[in-house]
Amino acid sequence: MLKGRRQVSLLVVAYFLVTLVDGSVASARAQESSADSSARDFGGHLFIPSTVVPDPFISTMFMTTTGFGTAINLVVPIYNLDGEKIAQTSSDITFMQLEFGYQQAVSRRVALRASVGGSARIGTNAASILAEGISALFGYGFGTTVSVVRGSAWQLSATGDLRANTLSGVFPLSYVQAVLASVAAGDTAGALTGAEDSLLTTGNNLRVLGGVRAAYTPAPWIGFTGFLETGVGEKYRRDSGNTSVTNFGVTTSFDFNPLTQVPIGLLGVFRYESLSEKDDDIGSTQSYGLGISYTGRRFFSIGLENTWNQLAQAQTDEKIDAVQSRIVLRYDFK
Repeated sequence: MLKGRRQVSLLVVAYFLVTLVDGSVASARAQESSADSSARDFGGHLFIPSTVVPDPFISTMFMTTTGFGTAINLVVPIYNLDGEKIAQTSSDITFMQLEFGYQQAVSRRVALRASVGGSARIGTNAASILAEGISALFGYGFGTTVSVVRGSAWQLSATGDLRANTLSGVFPLSYVQAVLASVAAGDTAGALTGAEDSLLTTGNNLRVLGGVRAAYTPAPWIGFTGFLETGVGEKYRRDSGNTSVTNFGVTTSFDFNPLTQVPIGLLGVFRYESLSEKDDDIGSTQSYGLGISYTGRRFFSIGLENTWNQLAQAQTDEKIDAVQSRIVLRYDFK
């Protein structure tokens, strides 16, 4: 009898141990599955980050962008010391970009973000450097994203942004022309000082924008995002008034991981700007891009985003072909 009771007791203990372990494992798996889900892992699809088209997700994340590129078919006018255009030539411009962005989710529906960045460009030969000079752009921005409606496979958010840029340029040819003009006018003592404004120029650009962002996932291996924003903005030239601004864009991201277990994703992007934030002379721009990214981690992403666009020129009707590559790194906090 005692032996039978001991066997029953052992069976009961074993049953409870198995039940406890099985429940613990199930709970751990559920927690792990929840922990493995980031904000951009939406509707079963892991969206690939883009620097060209922003996403609508409410998350706490940090993103850095390092870019480099070139603009070709630039028409460079050649002037004599009297300021007369005597010829023109074709040249290229190289440029680089560095940007940091941080977003903080203050609730499940609201996120605040800030960014800071800069870029610089310089001609590839003496003629382009002399005529176009060297320029540098520094900018910062603040914004908020509010989730309006969220379904199982789509999301819509409203946004508000304030962005400011400062464009500085160094123009050696304009400086030399201003010095010679002062000397010719008889002001030899103050020629160098008086020409300083022609050597270094600075302009500011401030924009206030509001808009919407959306995301949609028809299947785990594909997803779409889009945005539309409009508002008012300044031009860098102080004699120019404010103007209306409209930007919009879309992305399509493919993740091969759900289909082939290969943690690689492809990204296609398009963006339109009615007035470029980089320079008053550029005007409207259309950008097309293709990116490749690592999709093996739900919270970490690193990839290469390449864009191409055509820019207008002030001296001619010919377009400038600009190509840029950006290394994009993003980390989403749990």
